[in-house]
Amino acid sequence: MNVSPSPSPMNRTEADRLIRDLGAAYDRISAAMYALDTHPDLAVLRGTQPGGDTARVAAGRPARIDVLWSQFTAFSDLLHRAREVRARRSRPGDAELRELAGLLRAPVVRLGADGMVLDDAVADPSAHSSGLVDLARRIETEAAGLAGALSEVVAARSRLAEGFGQLTATVARLRTEVGALGDAPTVAGDLDRLGRQIDEAYGDALGDPLAATRNGPVASRIRDRLRELTVEVTGLAGRLAELTELRDGYPGRVARLRAELDELVAATTETNRVYAVALAKIANPGLPDLPAANPALRIHLHQLDQLHRERRWHRLGTELDAVERAVATARRRMVELHEAADGLLRRRDELRGRLDAYRAKAGRLGLIEHVDLSARYRLARDLLYTSPCDLAAATRAVVAYQRQLNDLAERPTPGAKGAVP
Repeated sequence: MNVSPSPSPMNRTEADRLIRDLGAAYDRISAAMYALDTHPDLAVLRGTQPGGDTARVAAGRPARIDVLWSQFTAFSDLLHRAREVRARRSRPGDAELRELAGLLRAPVVRLGADGMVLDDAVADPSAHSSGLVDLARRIETEAAGLAGALSEVVAARSRLAEGFGQLTATVARLRTEVGALGDAPTVAGDLDRLGRQIDEAYGDALGDPLAATRNGPVASRIRDRLRELTVEVTGLAGRLAELTELRDGYPGRVARLRAELDELVAATTETNRVYAVALAKIANPGLPDLPAANPALRIHLHQLDQLHRERRWHRLGTELDAVERAVATARRRMVELHEAADGLLRRRDELRGRLDAYRAKAGRLGLIEHVDLSARYRLARDLLYTSPCDLAAATRAVVAYQRQLNDLAERPTPGAKGAVP
């Protein structure tokens, strides 16, 4: 610092105004320098080696802040000296005003090419001098620029933290849920793997947070990886939700299963009864064999309860699904067999009803005593009312009776009731 008297002394009003303005600038610069010095990302930039876009933006930032501190120190010293001079007398004389002019207006601070404040003894042909007002303006401008660059890095890191933080929080929540479930080793292992992969991807993105959040190949790769990890975490969350639902919903599911087994037993009993009737009443029914009783389903239910008590959720889910499918399949099969056997009896009853209806029609037409028609009626009736009933033959006999009745109705036999003489 080189302090020399100003060639033209300033008046007291000008001196007071400059000291007041520079004091206000000092307060603003102090706040800005403190914010820069304590900025969390400044410590990161000093302690790490960012790459790519972030490296280019952050290049020389710590060194530039060191330069600012040297300038701020010089500015603070000069302002302090000016205040001391002004405080000597309430009405400063010419000597004080010339000294104030030298401190406040003269280019008394020597700066190197990089802006660092130089000692008077340092010989530097590239050095230049700056006055206190210009120095304050320079410090404020540079501090604002550095703060903006750091804010850009902070914003980029915040966006990355938000994206990856959501995944990390989800994985942590899922780990808690796995712990509450007890037996879910596969999910727990996948969560550990995903947690490591999320940390690795996040660390990779933090190596160049600006490139990772801007448009470009780096950001595209980071977004793709984040989507892949999100899909995996979502899939694990779904699997865990299924296991939790299995745990919580097991009592209701097993109660329904027991009720369905009871219904299956009742349906089996009814199907056996209908089968017995059909086998006794219908000749050559062609019914498939009834399945044998399956006590294994009841035993399986007890095994499910044991798996539930042991909290073996994966095995329980697999076995419970298998039992539910087996019971549903058995019930459908029993319905089919019941329908097949009952259908034969209904077919016989339907043929009986049709034969009675045709017989009534023959009576209305006066053809009850028609010899051939009566013979066909007796054949059909004998077939339908003989046990076991030959349904195929009875069907053919009823159809033959119907056809002859229709023919006679269209062309009455001479001598029959209703015939035209």
